[in-house]
Amino acid sequence: MSDKMFDEEVIILEDEDGNTYEYLIRDFVEVDDKTYVLLTPKDAEDMDEIYVYRCRLSEKDGELYIDALEEIEDDDEFEKVVEALEEEEEWEDEDWEEEDLEEED
Repeated sequence: MSDKMFDEEVIILEDEDGNTYEYLIRDFVEVDDKTYVLLTPKDAEDMDEIYVYRCRLSEKDGELYIDALEEIEDDDEFEKVVEALEEEEEWEDEDWEEEDLEEED
C-alpha cells in the first residue's frame, strides 16, 4: 500500500486482489520516533472497530501522503502504542482492551 493520499480523514486502501476499502482516519500517534495511524472502516456500524498500523508520511505540494502502512507484529511495540493513546486527552476515557485495537491480518 503506497502513495495513498488522505483528505477529509478518509483513506482508500487496496488489497492484494484489487478490492478497495474506505477507512476513516481516527488519529495519528508518535511513539519512539515512529508514526502510527488508527483507522476505522468507513461503513463500520461500531466506531470501536479500530485498526492500528505503523506508517510513513510524506508531504508533496502541501499535501500529506501515507507512503506505507506496516502491520505491528511485536507485542511490546503494540503495547507502547496503546499506552501512548491512553495518555492523549482525546483517548483518555477509552477503556482500551487488546481487541479494541485490532492488528489487521
